[in-house]
Amino acid sequence: MKKIIIDSFGADAGQEVILRGAAAALKQDPQLHLVLVGKQEEILPVMEAEGISADRYTLKHAEDVIGVEEQPACVFRGRENSSLVMALQLLKEDPDALALLSPGSTGALLVGSIVHLGLLPGLKQPALCSALPCSGREFLCLVDCGANVEAKPRDLVRFARMGDAFMKCLCGMENPRVGLMNVGTEPGKGDEKTKEVYQLLKEQPLNFIGNIEGSDMVSDVADVIVADGFVGNVLLKNTEAVGKAALALVEEQMKKAPSEALSALHKELLYRYDFNNRGGATFLGTKKTVIKMHGCATAQTVVACIDQALRLTDADFIGKLAQALEN
Repeated sequence: MKKIIIDSFGADAGQEVILRGAAAALKQDPQLHLVLVGKQEEILPVMEAEGISADRYTLKHAEDVIGVEEQPACVFRGRENSSLVMALQLLKEDPDALALLSPGSTGALLVGSIVHLGLLPGLKQPALCSALPCSGREFLCLVDCGANVEAKPRDLVRFARMGDAFMKCLCGMENPRVGLMNVGTEPGKGDEKTKEVYQLLKEQPLNFIGNIEGSDMVSDVADVIVADGFVGNVLLKNTEAVGKAALALVEEQMKKAPSEALSALHKELLYRYDFNNRGGATFLGTKKTVIKMHGCATAQTVVACIDQALRLTDADFIGKLAQALEN
């Protein structure tokens, strides 16, 4: 049995879309068992309508929901009955639970992971890792993309080591190329912090290829891109925006002059830039796997995130992270 916990609250489209994705995943994998945390009166009708047997999932009723507008520190103040905190506690207490997926508040999930789940030794805060489209192959890894906006040099070294482990586990890469995001490729470029990080990364047992620029984001230059959370989040949002703009442009041209070539291009762009096909953002450093689904999650997002969680588990992701941090 492969058990995964899903916080079903927090998606922009509501709880039902998450539940339909959960049902689709259960139909695909007979060994999968899901723990669904949310409102019982909403979960049961969807599972019954989808023809999911009651023995394929466990229902945990939660009345309280942490909203995206709430401060992340709210997880400290009597929110034990919220779906997010309940899901984190279940993940911590159940030795068979492999991972947690949630479309809820990123900040609350981040703080809750620290408080209720715990971090691997050597970390004060996890990093957020996102898979982005890349020319010539499936994707690259951007870390950090929003969790640590004021990261120190040693933090960025940890990001690099954890990103290296992530790509080895998720993609089976033997020696991922690690690049440091900067304003130029020359070793002397950047502010004092970036220059210090450059020197520290040169000393690490990594395939460090040096500085890379923003123009390298979608090219086959690096497999792991290292940045602090401020820069990383800007890069993430910009990449998503460019992808949407490209899709909109192709769709506009298809309306004017439909063609097989444009249709093929649209299909390829949709595959690469529709984040619902790529899974979610993974927290690096938590004691068990936590994946943040996009707020705009669809049923396909849930299926992709479950596949992502299982691929990481099969590769002993948490063990590899712990080893990377220990070294």
